[in-house]
Amino acid sequence: MKILVTGATGFIGTAVARKLSQQGHEVLALSRSDAAAAKLRAAGLTPVAGDFAVPASLAAPAAQVDAIVSTASIGQVEGTPDSFAKDRDAVAVMTKALGDSGKPLIFTSGSAIFGVFTKGEASPTIFDEDHPVPLPASVFAPPEAEVPPPFIDAFGGAMAPRAETETTVLEAAGVRGIVIRPGLVYGEGKGYDLPNLIALAKKHGAAPHLGAGGVRQGYVHIDDLVGLYVLALERALAGTMLHAVTDEIALGDLATAVSRLVGAGGRTEALSLMEMYARGRGGGVSLSVNKRLASEKTRKAVDWTPTRSDILEDTEHGSYAV
Repeated sequence: MKILVTGATGFIGTAVARKLSQQGHEVLALSRSDAAAAKLRAAGLTPVAGDFAVPASLAAPAAQVDAIVSTASIGQVEGTPDSFAKDRDAVAVMTKALGDSGKPLIFTSGSAIFGVFTKGEASPTIFDEDHPVPLPASVFAPPEAEVPPPFIDAFGGAMAPRAETETTVLEAAGVRGIVIRPGLVYGEGKGYDLPNLIALAKKHGAAPHLGAGGVRQGYVHIDDLVGLYVLALERALAGTMLHAVTDEIALGDLATAVSRLVGAGGRTEALSLMEMYARGRGGGVSLSVNKRLASEKTRKAVDWTPTRSDILEDTEHGSYAV
């Protein structure tokens, strides 16, 4: 197949594009410059002119492929309500370009859509693939969590357009719309939240966590996540929601492993939400929110069998230690 992968130079997109290319597919990747195009060709991909931040530029590439795997996210990078709305607009253009072809369109969402604030303990609910979104503020920021109103407004404002994008893809007529919500992605010494946590530990001498460190997040190794994308292309029905989580980790335990990695002897820092934000801005908030997802329906839907659950070992002694 000829497959368009958005975000093909990012952590997830690079791994997905590489795997699809190895399987013999022709992988098209968006390119905004000659230098970027040369880099994509060197990776065995076919560069096409386009910019995820400019939705109109996506129509032509989307119209010429057999499938789209969208891993790009302006919202993931900028974290603002407006940036998540830009993701929505980009996906809408690609969906329209596919027309009534029945071709697959995979949209990459995220586990933050089920983010729940506490004071540092595990939240009570593990959300399955069918749970309605977006969560109301009374659920993601319960009164006992004492979340400042600006945080509530910003978080709710960001997740609303993300939920809208998910629904648009799942309900799109004429295409095989699929949504994947990855948990905390680790492996290859890369990622998003985990490298941020390592950077904070190096800067301040120990890894931070919210309160007592009981906040829990689902996680997935990049190899298992890539396997889910492949299975989704091959097997997932239109309107399928998939949760890419293997297991859960308490972020206090992850902080301990990170502190050992940076030579702090396992010493961690218990901070408030405002302190986590001051340290890491949006990344600090992401490391302070419970993201608890169930994946039993996902495993049955496409026969997904993740095998990696070594996030602590990989952090302290594996790919992040090199």
